[in-house]
Amino acid sequence: PPPRPSALILRDYREAEIRHGRLAMLSVIIWPLQEKLDKLLLDDDQFGPLVYGPVTLPYFPLFMTLIMMLLGYLDIYAKAIQEKEEIGDAFLPGDCFWDPLRVLEGAPPSMKRNMQEREILNGRFAMIAFAAFVFEETLSHRALIDIPSNELLFVPAYQVSFIQQWLDQQFMFYN
Repeated sequence: PPPRPSALILRDYREAEIRHGRLAMLSVIIWPLQEKLDKLLLDDDQFGPLVYGPVTLPYFPLFMTLIMMLLGYLDIYAKAIQEKEEIGDAFLPGDCFWDPLRVLEGAPPSMKRNMQEREILNGRFAMIAFAAFVFEETLSHRALIDIPSNELLFVPAYQVSFIQQWLDQQFMFYN
């Protein structure tokens, strides 16, 4: 077969980046939630960093598995539509031909491209965050939510002491 044009190869790379970004965005949300739930419901001696495989409750891992299966089904569904409608190579990367909320219905191509760029940037940020989660837990041997420098990420802002002080100063009423 003749070699594929570089534009199609780049489109396939972008498709893979979007898929991995979507999974990373979900993982970055589910990881701390899993650790919070484990800390809340398990004994202290059972709770630990997810990197080292402690006892964990199955709810979020099962949920993540279900989502990955659904995303796989959407990919199969999108491929079937591409073949059925003979779209061939003229499709946008990451387009699953499924928009239940009709977010992009009737949107101009520039808006679709803008939303796609945002999704890619958020996916890249999530992939970096996921790598940082693994790095932090591996080096510190502590759960992500128990690392002191992560206090700002997993505690409501009004409960952080220096933010409380700043808010008190800003909203102090004088008689």
